[in-house]
Amino acid sequence: MDTLKATDPDSRKVRRPQAAFSLVEVTIAIGIVAFAFISVLGLIPTGLNDSRQAIDATVGSQIMQRVVNEAQQTDFDQLIKDYAGITISGTTAGVKYARFFDDQGAEVIPVSQAMPPTLSSSEKSRIIYWVNTRIMAATVTPYTDSVQPVEASNTNLATITVQIVNNPGNQDLNLDSTTKLWTNAPFRIGTYSCLVARSK
Repeated sequence: MDTLKATDPDSRKVRRPQAAFSLVEVTIAIGIVAFAFISVLGLIPTGLNDSRQAIDATVGSQIMQRVVNEAQQTDFDQLIKDYAGITISGTTAGVKYARFFDDQGAEVIPVSQAMPPTLSSSEKSRIIYWVNTRIMAATVTPYTDSVQPVEASNTNLATITVQIVNNPGNQDLNLDSTTKLWTNAPFRIGTYSCLVARSK
């Protein structure tokens, strides 16, 4: 009795090697990816710097708006009496010290009220922005008389100058004794000015 042997129809097919990438193709692909990746890595520091500057501008604007709003809501005579001829910050004698804010724009009020205040290590770790505010009691305004343009001191108009510095290391800042403004800071100083008028 003959027995039929089961045969696999696929066994007769010639097995061809499967297509794959050659070593040269893989090497070229890795080189192209590496070249593109290095270019992208070069953009990261620029992007981080731009992001930090944008955050500084945003938080600085919020802080400036808060300081100016406080000055505008203060009685004009009281504002002039308290701050005429001085600044609300600085390290020189007879001058009030800077105001401090954290990275979110919230004010950090030192526990010590001495001038200058002694900052604790926890306060120093929170402080990112230093703010200097100068209020000039009288503002010089131009006007024209019958002959020529002249300048006069307007006592119903105060000039407020707000300086904001990103100073996370809490380094000392130079305060000009004449202008009562920070100069030669190791960081970029954002300066804003506005006018506050007597309301009555």
